[in-house]
Amino acid sequence: MLIITQEPWHTEAAGARLLSLGEAATLQFGDISGGLLLLPLGEAAPDAVRPEQELLAEIGASSEYYGVYIAGAAPVLAAHSDKPQTVGFVVGPDGYTALRVPKITPDILEGFSDTACELGRPADLPVVQTPLGRIGILAGEDVLYPHYARVLVYNGAEVILNPCRERRDAGFDSRRRSRRTRAYESSAYVAVATPHSRLSGDVNVRLPCASGLYLHDQHTVEEAGQGESFLKPDFSIEFLRRKRSTLFMNQPVYMRSMLYAPGYRQAALADEADAPAMPETRDGWRKEAARRIAAQAQANRVDGPTEDQYSALLVQNEFRVIHMDTPNPGEVLRRNLDEAIGLAARSAFIPNVRLVCFPEFFMTGSGGFGKRTPKTLERIAITYPGPETDVLSEFAQRNRVYVAGSTFEKDSRFPERVFNSAFILNDSGDLILHYRKLHCADIWGQLPDTTPGSIYSRLVEELGYDALFPVVDTPLGKLAAMVCFDHTVPETAHMLAKRGAEVIIHCTSDPHGAGRRPWEECRMTRAHDNGAYILAPRPGGEYFDPHAVHPGTFLRGYTRIIGYDGRLLGEADTSGKVSFQANLDLAELRRYRANATANLAVWDEPRSYVDWYEKGHGLPADLWAGDPQDNPYANFAAMKASLERFYGEGIYLRPGSARTGAETDARSLI
Repeated sequence: MLIITQEPWHTEAAGARLLSLGEAATLQFGDISGGLLLLPLGEAAPDAVRPEQELLAEIGASSEYYGVYIAGAAPVLAAHSDKPQTVGFVVGPDGYTALRVPKITPDILEGFSDTACELGRPADLPVVQTPLGRIGILAGEDVLYPHYARVLVYNGAEVILNPCRERRDAGFDSRRRSRRTRAYESSAYVAVATPHSRLSGDVNVRLPCASGLYLHDQHTVEEAGQGESFLKPDFSIEFLRRKRSTLFMNQPVYMRSMLYAPGYRQAALADEADAPAMPETRDGWRKEAARRIAAQAQANRVDGPTEDQYSALLVQNEFRVIHMDTPNPGEVLRRNLDEAIGLAARSAFIPNVRLVCFPEFFMTGSGGFGKRTPKTLERIAITYPGPETDVLSEFAQRNRVYVAGSTFEKDSRFPERVFNSAFILNDSGDLILHYRKLHCADIWGQLPDTTPGSIYSRLVEELGYDALFPVVDTPLGKLAAMVCFDHTVPETAHMLAKRGAEVIIHCTSDPHGAGRRPWEECRMTRAHDNGAYILAPRPGGEYFDPHAVHPGTFLRGYTRIIGYDGRLLGEADTSGKVSFQANLDLAELRRYRANATANLAVWDEPRSYVDWYEKGHGLPADLWAGDPQDNPYANFAAMKASLERFYGEGIYLRPGSARTGAETDARSLI
């Protein structure tokens, strides 16, 4: 049984308050013994913060009395420090502290406070085994950083608890979405407890409702209503373990953590060299915030003149699929290209339109179906530059616009291989950015394109590590690109933003299906996480059958533009052929980034998590370094092996695992 309470509590009278909460929960739900009661972030008077051991002992007495686990977080005086620090905890039914996790990030939403935190220190983030599964804690704003959730999962967490305190501001909806997205990215439950009110002097201030339980691609299991005291969601750890045993969209299993490790190590070394000691007072945190904002602005400065406002035009076309037996693939490809350009030409000439974005596969199609091989994909792959990009170059020059899109691509430096790539041309028609999709359906053996991780050593030797995450300075800001489900891996957009990206063009071809909603949430969360615009052009349909009169609806459009704060700026709310534009305001983006309580990215600390990425969890590098025609991903072979490693290393537990009860997990470091 999991019970989430929204009732506020104060550390000064914790024992009496918890006994009352336990009595109320018993009256409402019956016997609660053996369950877990999740508390929101507790309050403490600044001049009366209690010693940690004293508070946890008092909470332990309540846990023992009701025979329950009690979890939460509160400001305390840690045993090793005389400074207040927020600590997350799980106290067992025996009255002893089973888990203790100090908060990593400062109190950003509070406008900072007189507390210390673990920012910049290696994140350990242990877990504890309970009857509800293996549990970890991310207190307050920590859950808004995907890397900490990633560390918890690598440490074995199945349930991530987030005791916090929310407030209604411009970022409230985006933060709620981030918590749901953490569950999807982590293939885990995320349980959130935030109080419905707090006492400020003589005023009882009502707070927004944000408590709930989220699970993987189920989006939301249950959310508490405004002002409710308790939420008892439907909870099954066996359901989660069965979900984790599948191979589709099991992100921790397929994500190559090693792809990001060198970039994070480089950033960590730079931070370590430049950063002062972390502050412990409100004034100190505000000064540190000003230092970080100034450093980020300097690092991300665009050389030369910039256009603070312009319109981006997103093109939602319908393409014809080129099959293995299509007699003249070049003719179909050129027809797709001409029709896409014709659709864009309706608005590209407008003076304020400066960026035109085409979706994934907009000219090459998705490669048909059947026994696809690198050789069959080579029939429709193009080169950068080449005849097709020459056509786009002329379009860019004629309309004085930048042009972005995504196609299958081949490169003579990597013979017999086909990449799923994105490009950006400037308004002079020059190729200024070339990005290769990092995460693709190749992992399931369904699409035999080559991703950089599959030939990592060879690609980095030839092109350098920076080629994996290119960002280009332009008068339209710092531009970058992603392709399709790259956006479901938060580290990809994050690495681009670490390199300054302000506008990320996400060329995609999301199919219609049950996974569509979490994919939309991922897209919006990527914008909020990184303070960057996300432009997502998508196909409005495809002519899979070359003789079809009407396109199919497997691809249904819904092209979107997401603002830097995670809010939807515009969408083509239909399938079919559409082009629409929305205004991008770089001056407002930079003003947003100058606010240290809104710009979450400025508090990102690779020093805290880089060690975990260097462990190389997920798919290994260089799996397809051999014969380009011998696909190692066929029949899910690589994914099955990766999943078995997760079981073997104890990161995942198999469905029906006998490890239940209060047994302490071997991975727990408490």
